[in-house]
Amino acid sequence: MHYKLVLRLAIVVIVAVSAASEGTVFTDESCRQSEALVFYRIKLVTSWSKKLFPKHYPEFRPPPHWSMTFGQTHNDSFRLFEMKQPASVSVATFAETGQVGSLEDSLAQQQDVLFDEFRLPKIRKGKGESEATFFVDGPHPSVSFMTKIVPSPDWFVGLDSFSLCSRGRWMEKVTVPLHPLDAGTSSGLTFTSPKWPTNPRGVIERITARYPLHFASSFFYPEIKHLPPIAHVTFTKIKEYANRNNVHKKVKKLKHKQRTKLLKRLSQETHRAEANAEAVQGLNAVRDDSDTSSDCRVTAWSPWSPCSKTCGLGKRNRSRSVLQTQRASGRECPPLIETQWCGSARQCSVIDNYFRW
Repeated sequence: MHYKLVLRLAIVVIVAVSAASEGTVFTDESCRQSEALVFYRIKLVTSWSKKLFPKHYPEFRPPPHWSMTFGQTHNDSFRLFEMKQPASVSVATFAETGQVGSLEDSLAQQQDVLFDEFRLPKIRKGKGESEATFFVDGPHPSVSFMTKIVPSPDWFVGLDSFSLCSRGRWMEKVTVPLHPLDAGTSSGLTFTSPKWPTNPRGVIERITARYPLHFASSFFYPEIKHLPPIAHVTFTKIKEYANRNNVHKKVKKLKHKQRTKLLKRLSQETHRAEANAEAVQGLNAVRDDSDTSSDCRVTAWSPWSPCSKTCGLGKRNRSRSVLQTQRASGRECPPLIETQWCGSARQCSVIDNYFRW
């Protein structure tokens, strides 16, 4: 009996160690450090109804609806808005009016931290849904967006800096409940209140069944503990382009708008890669000219080969050869072949024919 107990304990320990080891391996496969380009779908579903939120439910003009959703993917340094912090001028303008002009102008000055932009169509009723697609990559794993509640003084729903990289991998599918948020710039308590400016401005707060603590508030329901979500958003991974050399094979399976967006993103990535390659080439030239007799020495890069596609997305190569092999403790030889994406749908004489498979 004692032998069986010891054996069972040993098995449990082995399984636990194995699971811990697998967990470590899983975590180390960090999507933040990969070169993958990941394509996601965002779907916003709203639940604003008289049944769920009967108090002050707008019955006349303007009827309950939702503005266009404006969002972006970005790195860790960007914040669209922050809870318990004052809203920026552009965020306040969007929360009060639903107009994106000010947001567009402010974001245009932050292109170095942004990666992709997306817009969801307006939802014309209190209950409805809309969707769009966007890209993320390792350095830009986070997504943020805003949607104004109409009518309202300055209320909206949204997410700030939600990372789609979890435990080292890109999320396959995730749904997040959304609650009404107050931008803190207008003092109205009801959906149809006049927009009285809050002076001094408040901070962004989540609206709850007891906040604002005033019986006139349209979301004031003291008989319940928590408000139900007024909407939820779902992110679904469509494709993960891990191998840059065969992206052109997979892009044909996407819909027209998705293909166009992917081609545009890949074109931008190609220009970025070219700039990095030129910088590396310059560094190698300096090393080649130095008096380090034990280092590997290589020739300059050859010209890029013609693009493999005259219409659409293809690839091109360039190469260099070894002048002197590594000796003793010298530097190893750098890569001798480089491959890049090339081409664009803009090069097709009749774009519609290119996309008609």
